Amino acid sequence: MAESFYGRRGAAWAAVIAVVLLVLPATLPSSSFTLHLLFSVFVFALLGHAWNLMAGYAGLLSFGQQVFIGLGGFAQALVFYYAATPIWVAWPVSGIVSLLFAWLLCLPLRESGSKRRMWIGVAVAVVLWVLYEWLIAVNPAVDVFKSDYVRRVAILLLIFLGALPLLRLQGAYFAVATWLIAESVSTVFNGWNVAGAGGGMQLKSDVSPLSLYYVALVLLIITTAIIWRWMRSTYGLALTAVRDDEEAARSSGIDVSKVKAGVFMFSAVITGLASGLYFMDVVIITPPSAFAISWASYIVFVVVAGGMGTVAGPVIGAVLFIVVDRLLGAVAGQGLLVLGALSIILMLLLPRGLMGIVHDLRHPHRARRGPSSWNQLKRLLLGDNAHSNRAALTEQPGVVGAYLLPGSPLLTLQRNVPAYAELLAGMAQVSREIEKLQPDTLVIYSTRWLAVLDQQWQGRARITGLHVDDNWHEFGEMRYDITTDVSLARACMKAANRAGVHSKLVDYAGFPLDSGTLSVNALVNGDGVFPTLIVANNLYLDYDKTRSLGELAAAQATAQGKRVVVLAIGELSGTAFRDDRPLADDKIATATDDDWNRRMLKLIEQRELDELARQLPDYLAQAKVDMGFKHFAFALGALGGRLGEAKVLAYGPQYGNGAAVVRLL
Repeated sequence: MAESFYGRRGAAWAAVIAVVLLVLPATLPSSSFTLHLLFSVFVFALLGHAWNLMAGYAGLLSFGQQVFIGLGGFAQALVFYYAATPIWVAWPVSGIVSLLFAWLLCLPLRESGSKRRMWIGVAVAVVLWVLYEWLIAVNPAVDVFKSDYVRRVAILLLIFLGALPLLRLQGAYFAVATWLIAESVSTVFNGWNVAGAGGGMQLKSDVSPLSLYYVALVLLIITTAIIWRWMRSTYGLALTAVRDDEEAARSSGIDVSKVKAGVFMFSAVITGLASGLYFMDVVIITPPSAFAISWASYIVFVVVAGGMGTVAGPVIGAVLFIVVDRLLGAVAGQGLLVLGALSIILMLLLPRGLMGIVHDLRHPHRARRGPSSWNQLKRLLLGDNAHSNRAALTEQPGVVGAYLLPGSPLLTLQRNVPAYAELLAGMAQVSREIEKLQPDTLVIYSTRWLAVLDQQWQGRARITGLHVDDNWHEFGEMRYDITTDVSLARACMKAANRAGVHSKLVDYAGFPLDSGTLSVNALVNGDGVFPTLIVANNLYLDYDKTRSLGELAAAQATAQGKRVVVLAIGELSGTAFRDDRPLADDKIATATDDDWNRRMLKLIEQRELDELARQLPDYLAQAKVDMGFKHFAFALGALGGRLGEAKVLAYGPQYGNGAAVVRLL
């Protein structure tokens, strides 16, 4: 997806801040408390990134992230102590062990043959357990557990985790399961003498605060860059699709298992490496400190306070957390009390976190329409991912706007033609009105996407490419990057089939989009901010059935709790010029066409729908109306057969055809 202006500016600011942080130590003493505070910010920002990637982007709400903190910290300590290696040699082990444990939890994830693989894994684990018991009976010195109880609990736990389909769980079930896993692993370490049992281990090393600072900073920069790039790639779209509606994502061809496993394991690695740096600094690691549930509350605070589902949120939240925990808490003498009070204040005043303020300053007209982090947490816990995750819906769902728009690509390809100035001004006004409405989805019905056998609904999550119009290829190409509301498309397809209209989703790479859809999207949704539901014009559906199709689409949007704007694309009179003439001389082909167009537009403005229906047959016959005026039928159906404050925003020609920009609601 092309970067927005603010995306590029944000990246530039991030680069400037990174450079400042890289040179800052040269201006401070090596033992400066400021460096230690910044190091703590880097560590908690890394932990926040890892959790936000799972919960904010993939919908995997974990309350057991402390299992990777404990495993990573203890793995590093065990290697450092028993292998007598340098601390920086032991540090990568913290990420490797966390990765392996996450991989163990991902083993039975795939759907096909999962039960068979699960029992094979259990059988292999039992055989290995028996062999290990025999080996230590022959040579007790090889027992790494040094305790019969701990050994058997650990092995039973690993067998259970290897068979647990953790990533198939959702919402509160996943959250509770991750917490229970962390508690179970903590129990093993509490009784494991090799790891110091409850007393823990020490990591006394010669590592300098400056080294910790730079390693943590570089790791944070790399992690942030990876996540920033992912969120602008097809992988990022797949993540959010899985979060919003897992079933719809799977039906659109996304490998849900692979997406979940990938983000889960990457999160584990980052958490493990961050915990290794943290325990290098504090020197001592114990099971109560490493596996404490308080880690989950700290990380959630960091992400939600900064802004859940944003790249910068965890970094901003980490700064706030350290200021509160290390500075304000120290002054007050009650760090947890201050943190709890601040959490309540944030919930009441900044439900979208500090990044919500940044969003509102950039886009004042979108203020208080952004996603609420606390509502996201509630939806994730309750498993309510099928509804739109774009915004906390503050208005009633359903159709909040509807427009008739011209479908000729001339408006996009030849914007400097004076004859098109009024239409372009009307399209610009529609763009501004949509920006203010902030819908969840744009429902696009175009008379130029022709379907014959089936009613087709665009079902590909993201569509990119170049388009050249068949008739106006000499004026150049149209580049497009469109996101599809797959969940709504899938619901409409199913509802249409139930209603007797044979329908299917279109989900093919390179499937051609029509010029009308691309032209309108470029003019009113040029930055690709709003996802779309693109509906084909089925040639076998007449005016009335097309109207019922609009009703169906509106009903499904309402059922999903989404606010939608309907864009009905098509021309009015259909007498196109057959000769070659300059576009500057463009006009309505005949006086009859012009008269009929104006008459029908006036009836629309006056909301005289009965009279419009009476005159429609004559209008279709005498003005050769584009596709039987079915785009109006679709919009009227979506509006429930009633118009709002209808107004003609623009009227003009499109190479002889009549064209208008009309607000219907």
